[in-house]
Amino acid sequence: MADESVPVLVVEDNVHLRHALVMQLHALGIKADSAANGAEAVRRVHDAEYDLILMDVQMPIMGGLEATAAIRSFEESEDRKPASIVAVSGGGSTKEKCLKAGMNGYYEKPMLLEGLRNLVENSTPALLQKK
Repeated sequence: MADESVPVLVVEDNVHLRHALVMQLHALGIKADSAANGAEAVRRVHDAEYDLILMDVQMPIMGGLEATAAIRSFEESEDRKPASIVAVSGGGSTKEKCLKAGMNGYYEKPMLLEGLRNLVENSTPALLQKK
C-alpha cells in the first residue's frame, strides 16, 4: 500500500469501464484504486479507508448490494467513518434497492466526465478541493 492515501475505490467488473472511470477521476485530479468485483472491494476496504466508493451493482462473485452490506458491517464493527458508496449501474436494479442496501446515491451508466464531476460534487465535494 502506498504512503499517500487513495480516496476513491472504483468497483466494476467490466475492465474497460473500470479503466475509464479511473482515468476520468485522474482527469479530475482524484486518485483511485479499483476492484473487479464486490469480494475484492470488501478486501480492499479491510486494508484501506476510502472517502468514496463507486460500486457497480451487478457483478460476478459478489454483487454491489452484498458488498455494500459487508462494507457497512465492517465499518460499524471497526468504528470507521462510513465511506460514501454510490451505485453506478447500467440499469437492472432500482435506486430504492441500492439506497436500502446502504448506498448513498445512484447513477446510471455510462458515466461521462461531467456526470462524474457532479457525482463527486454531490457525494464527496472535498475530493475536488484536495487537488
